[in-house]
Amino acid sequence: IQEIPGGKVDDSDQTILHAAARELKEEAGLDTIRILKKVTHFIFVDEKPGRRTTTWLKLVFEMSVQSADNVVLDPTEHQRFLFASEDEVVRDQVGDVKLRYISPANKDVELEAFKQRRGEGCA
Repeated sequence: IQEIPGGKVDDSDQTILHAAARELKEEAGLDTIRILKKVTHFIFVDEKPGRRTTTWLKLVFEMSVQSADNVVLDPTEHQRFLFASEDEVVRDQVGDVKLRYISPANKDVELEAFKQRRGEGCA
């Protein structure tokens, strides 16, 4: 199931942006050079049976990284990674890999980032 790296703000994070950079480092081993912009945000409601319902505000950022050549995944978070073009995301297929998303919002976030790159989207 496909999802982008992410997480929550820890008490030790100075700001939301520090949290985003830390999560990218922890989950993918990538060093953030700078946060380019907020791509989008959405509300996620986590409703697990037997547990209290939790509502999350998810903020998604486009980040510039030192190098995407040395991705090192946290094996408890992600098992593999791939880079996809906008067309591949639209088609839900990268080479022989069929893309399945953790939620419809995750695909929407990726497509919104491509739109913004073309100057068509709005955060």
